[in-house]
Amino acid sequence: MTEGVSVRRMQGGADADGGATSVPLRRPDAGYIIAIPARDEAARITGCLDACARAVVRARPLAGRILVLVNNSVDDTAARATAWAVRADVPAEVVSCRLPRDLAHAGAARRQVLDLARARLGKDGALLTTDADSRPDPGWVVANLAALRRGAALVCGQIAFDPAEFDRLPPQITGSYRLQARWRHHAAELAARLDPDPHDPWPCHGLVAGASLAVTARAWDLTGGLPIVPRAEDRALARRIRAHGLPVRHDPAVRVVTSCRLAGRASGGLADTLAAGLVAGDHQADEDFEPLGVLWLRAVLRAQVRRLLDDDIDPAPLLRWSGFDGHLPDRAAGFGPVWTAVDAQHPHLARQRMRLSDVAAGLPRLMAACRALRSGHGCAEDADHLLHGTS
Repeated sequence: MTEGVSVRRMQGGADADGGATSVPLRRPDAGYIIAIPARDEAARITGCLDACARAVVRARPLAGRILVLVNNSVDDTAARATAWAVRADVPAEVVSCRLPRDLAHAGAARRQVLDLARARLGKDGALLTTDADSRPDPGWVVANLAALRRGAALVCGQIAFDPAEFDRLPPQITGSYRLQARWRHHAAELAARLDPDPHDPWPCHGLVAGASLAVTARAWDLTGGLPIVPRAEDRALARRIRAHGLPVRHDPAVRVVTSCRLAGRASGGLADTLAAGLVAGDHQADEDFEPLGVLWLRAVLRAQVRRLLDDDIDPAPLLRWSGFDGHLPDRAAGFGPVWTAVDAQHPHLARQRMRLSDVAAGLPRLMAACRALRSGHGCAEDADHLLHGTS
């Protein structure tokens, strides 16, 4: 057995605080740990682990580990992961458990495995996570750690579907996905150009997905870690990190290839995004899409609040002028808490679900707005046109 391999079985699941019930390894010598929740992934777990191992080797001499939590599986995921760990040339650990019924979801499983990983790290370590049906690029660990060293507290990677699998999908699915991918790309550019974030400069991709996340141990401890929610735990973590004023980087250099299955292990994930393309008629777009006028207003207000706080100026008068009548924390709390309050309470920033027809109709104007900003011609008149036009 390779030195550092640990293969164990754990009973129960998370405690009342979402913490892990397992004991750390004797030697917490890793600089980072790749934490992988896995449930009924026998067909894909070995490919995921092979890819993670290549990324660990590429990152040497920095010491890293792989930790797999196999939860509530009825197939031989645990056996295959264990067999892989025994013959692997990187330190690996496989833990099996059965989460209680009310916690048998993706959010709790990812929180559990990340808690286990955190217990094995020092305060200067990093937690990386991916999905068991995904394959990180060989440079995935190196790129994540580089972004963390540049100051990010959370790094969100770029996700691509397996091209061979994607090409076999029905055209209504691939067409819907490509349309939404174009919207996401240009929406991220628009926001980055209107509100330049020094920690998330353009190019950035705007996607938050559990298939590729990296967070510092310090940020994990400060914020309380991943929220235990049944779906969209990845986005909940990003919101929590931002609410504490910590930088989030959507780094296109951090890349992962994931599967194109239409029946995922968790609701609200990438599988549901793809499967929505099978729905006849005009289905809803991804939940974080919003009409162009709202997207523009959010970015402009965020930039103005950021600048005012940087200059130690109270943003309340500006916000009242924009229609905000909610409660703000003291500006000494910093940009993260202040903007979180604005985002949650501003009546003109209320989330509005878009349909696919809205995305198709608004995309040409979104692309035109990006072209104007690239050329330096974006101005208040453009904003007025976008805010009062149709999306």
